[in-house]
Amino acid sequence: MRKGHLSTTILVAGILGIALGGCGNSTQGSPGSGGTTSGSGGEATVGTGGTTGTGGTASGGTTGSGGTTTQSGTGGKTGSGGSAPGTGGTASGTGGRIGGTTGTSTPGSGGTAASGGVVGTGGTTGAAGGAGTGGRMGTGGRAIDAGAGGGASGTGGSIGTGGSTGTGTCTASVSTGKTVSGSGTHKVVMETNPDTGISTGTIYRPSDLGGAEKYPILVWGEGGCSQDGLSNQAAMGEIASHGYFIVADGTPGSTAANGSGAAAPLLAYITWAIAENGKSCSAYYQSLDTTKIATDGFSCGGLMSENASGDSRLTAVGITSSGLFSADQTLYKKIHTPFKILLGGSTDMAYTNGERDYTNISALGIPILLLSKDGAGHGGDLFTAKGDFNTVNLAWLNWQLKGDETATGKGLLVGSSCKYCNASGWEFKSANIP
Repeated sequence: MRKGHLSTTILVAGILGIALGGCGNSTQGSPGSGGTTSGSGGEATVGTGGTTGTGGTASGGTTGSGGTTTQSGTGGKTGSGGSAPGTGGTASGTGGRIGGTTGTSTPGSGGTAASGGVVGTGGTTGAAGGAGTGGRMGTGGRAIDAGAGGGASGTGGSIGTGGSTGTGTCTASVSTGKTVSGSGTHKVVMETNPDTGISTGTIYRPSDLGGAEKYPILVWGEGGCSQDGLSNQAAMGEIASHGYFIVADGTPGSTAANGSGAAAPLLAYITWAIAENGKSCSAYYQSLDTTKIATDGFSCGGLMSENASGDSRLTAVGITSSGLFSADQTLYKKIHTPFKILLGGSTDMAYTNGERDYTNISALGIPILLLSKDGAGHGGDLFTAKGDFNTVNLAWLNWQLKGDETATGKGLLVGSSCKYCNASGWEFKSANIP
């Protein structure tokens, strides 16, 4: 029996599974070039340049170039800029109705009504929007009214860069003081967080956040229903180093236990991670790929994963040395993602359970793999970062969550380059694989 495995708990585990512009007035003559009755670009009796001339009240004069009392000049009723203080003034810009009453935006790009305000170039509500890039609180702000192109009818809709989910408060994660590494390109950080929904988990993640790479999410259940987040730290560190955000059930060194294989903790971790990704105050803001989420787990942790398999947010499900104690058609019919079963041969206490699950799930047309290493026993070499068990699990995640079809993903598990399909000492079978 390996670290973190509580065989007695396994045997009873069930199936529960965010300047103004020109400041003078009337510096030009009464009727500007273009006359009071006509000109190019106006809606009514105007000359080129808008209601009070190109550039607005100050720079164009009371009746500057363009006409005396026009409705609009070149560019429509309002020009580039914003209705409040956007670039070009209150109701102005090139060709505005009355020229530029005010100049450069009061709060600047990203402010309350920054560059690109309520109305944009060439129309009543142009290609800008209700607020500047990023919304009311700036790019990605918490109280997004409208972002780049947002507004009443501006290009891009009413939600700004960062989305409307940028609201909420954040609790900073805390280093565990532990170190772990892997063969991937990312340095790994281990953290905990006291927030509701994550307080009973341990985070394994790449140290580099906020870049172009978005990390898929894996939630992991421990063996023996243990809630020691270090139980599979070598395996978790290896996977995280390849660009995954992982929450393993349990805090470092905890002696608590899940007790039943219920899915609730894993689902809570998913909910928390998705929320953090949408909060501008979070260290994880826009660093996670919340469209690519998997569950997996060892032994009792596998039951947690399988019991979570009906959740609509999931992309893939795996179990490692695990399986239901009896067939459950109600649960099987909720599975909607590809499914992986990894066993340690006939000496693995979960072998019969995993084989039964394969038979029932494959019959429903679900894409599924089963790999079993003869004589490996319960958990096999899972506790070795680059052992066969963790190599299979990483390749599965690369395939399902990153679309990797090479020898580090799908190619390792199916097809002509499959390492285990015909290997001596391995049982391999698959069904419904595209």
